[in-house]
Amino acid sequence: MSAVLGNPMVTTAALPLLLGIAVALLARFALPAPSPVLTLFWAALLLFFYWDTLGPPVMPPVAASQKLIYLAFAGIVIGLLPERLLRSRASSLAVVAFAAAFLWLGWRRLAGGSLDLQMIAALAVGLLTLIGGTVLTAQQASASPSAEEPFLAPAAVLALSLAGAIVSVLGASIVTGQLLGSLAALIGGWCLVQYVVMLRGGAAASWSKGVEFLLLFAAATVLIQVALLAPKANPVALILSSLPPIVAVSMRGRLQGMLPGTRPMRPLVAGILIAAPAILAIVTAIVWAPHGAALGF
Repeated sequence: MSAVLGNPMVTTAALPLLLGIAVALLARFALPAPSPVLTLFWAALLLFFYWDTLGPPVMPPVAASQKLIYLAFAGIVIGLLPERLLRSRASSLAVVAFAAAFLWLGWRRLAGGSLDLQMIAALAVGLLTLIGGTVLTAQQASASPSAEEPFLAPAAVLALSLAGAIVSVLGASIVTGQLLGSLAALIGGWCLVQYVVMLRGGAAASWSKGVEFLLLFAAATVLIQVALLAPKANPVALILSSLPPIVAVSMRGRLQGMLPGTRPMRPLVAGILIAAPAILAIVTAIVWAPHGAALGF
């Protein structure tokens, strides 16, 4: 068993996918999606993959990778705030949290004063994730949500995580790539179950604001760390990786009018559109991978 769990493919893909399916089934049959207990399940899974990939918390944290688990704790604390408070203060909380995370991760580089291409890309990633995260978490659920609405935030986090994982690995930052890959697989398991439920005529469960924030914040802060410190990460690919939350915001309510008679297809179409910049990021990272990193290009 220890040999199986020690396999990176299991811990990065198979195990988080199965756990994502389990959480989705739990939300379907045992706990309502807005339940704080379900948010605690998401938080526990998130910390498990941080701990497994990055190791236990170090006090005081010195390296940027050691700070990531503390940022995950901060995102969880905010995510566990009362839902009413999150809905009314989502914008201000997100702006403060994303800005503070960027400054804490990158203060040494900022203090150095060098404005090279990597730093420009990191600033762009920080700004885009702040904008996307703030606007996405500030959106309120519709009184009668469209078929694709419950999938918009999960698709945004999944696409950002998947693109960030590949860009990170090709940019010589394998550990953060594994962490982002685990997040992508975890959310993929959730989306798979919700889509099957919708195909069977049921209603897909939406994330609570707390779950939405803590997962988006976790994925975005890891991507920011890659942008700041991965020495060979492609700058264009990094910027493209940060765009899915902004695209997800623009999808709200548009497909219902454009594709009124194809309810089962709308989540897929929305997912493809949200993933479009992530796909471009992956292609860019592969084609311009330094020395054909890891893939033989």
